[in-house]
Amino acid sequence: MTEAEPQTGYDISLLAMGTTLLRNRSSIARWMLIGFTLAVVFVAVKPASYSASASFLTQGTDADRAGLASIAGQFGVRLPTANQSIPPELYVKLLQSRVLLTQTVSDTLVVTELGGVRKTFLDLFNVRAGDSATRQEEGIKRLRRIVKASLSKTTGVVELSVVTKWPSVSVSIANSLISGINDFNLRTRQGQAAAERRFVENRLALAATDLRSAEDQLESFLRENRQYSGSPVLSFQRERLQRDLSFKQQVFTTLTQSYEEVRLREVRDTPLITVIEAPTLPVRPEPRWLVQALMFGLVVGGMFGGTIALVTDILRRRRNKGDSEVEAFVTTLEEVRGGSMAHLNRIRQMLWRSQP
Repeated sequence: MTEAEPQTGYDISLLAMGTTLLRNRSSIARWMLIGFTLAVVFVAVKPASYSASASFLTQGTDADRAGLASIAGQFGVRLPTANQSIPPELYVKLLQSRVLLTQTVSDTLVVTELGGVRKTFLDLFNVRAGDSATRQEEGIKRLRRIVKASLSKTTGVVELSVVTKWPSVSVSIANSLISGINDFNLRTRQGQAAAERRFVENRLALAATDLRSAEDQLESFLRENRQYSGSPVLSFQRERLQRDLSFKQQVFTTLTQSYEEVRLREVRDTPLITVIEAPTLPVRPEPRWLVQALMFGLVVGGMFGGTIALVTDILRRRRNKGDSEVEAFVTTLEEVRGGSMAHLNRIRQMLWRSQP
């Protein structure tokens, strides 16, 4: 019998809680209705948003760099090989970077839904505070909130979405970001090609000098030794000069070909990304999750009402038992409430008197 007493006390406390909740079911229902109403108002006030999505796949660097890298290796210079490329994770970071977003924030957007009016990003999104630098910083923060980028680990596809109140603006921003990615790739690749061109130019000049020197040595040898075939030493020397000349001719020819290739790559504007899904004008707005919001409002309102009912019942029980702390708390609470009501009444009277 002694061991069963704690379990009985626990059951009684649960039953007391249940009884309190049942007695205050009307109050709890009112709080649930309040939560439901707030959820309805929140969903109704929230403006419709439209999402423009795009996805692209990154490509590797040019394969013709492998020959140039092998030639540079012969002279002790290491260049990136053709297998190296920009990782897809970099594009996800780039879509949230200041380098890319600053250009979009500075652009002018055409809003079809507002009659084709043309506005800057800062004016369209009501970025007003501060000077131009502060406005641009705030605009970048605002743009980061509406741009989402992710990477599919299985396929390596970079996915982009832009959500705004205007379908045309969402598409324009998404297209601007894709163009920014291509411009970044173009500048990066042309910068690398320019560095490679300068390297090849220097090596080509040295190779031309070495080739001319080898040709002069062989010419001088042939001029001084017209009958070299009868001498084994002269024949060996002639073969050595010929091998040196052949090697330097091969290096010169390969560097010349690489020089032409790198010059073409320096001005090439082929994109390094393959757009799988281009941004299209969204027809339907994003779901507002009305049912989920209403259920959340009901649950939160019920929990809030039940908590108030339980706390009120606990305070009432302890007050009936003569708890001085509870008595002081309730008295102070009534004083605060009375003061607040008196203040509200004075404000109401002042507003009433101010009316004509």
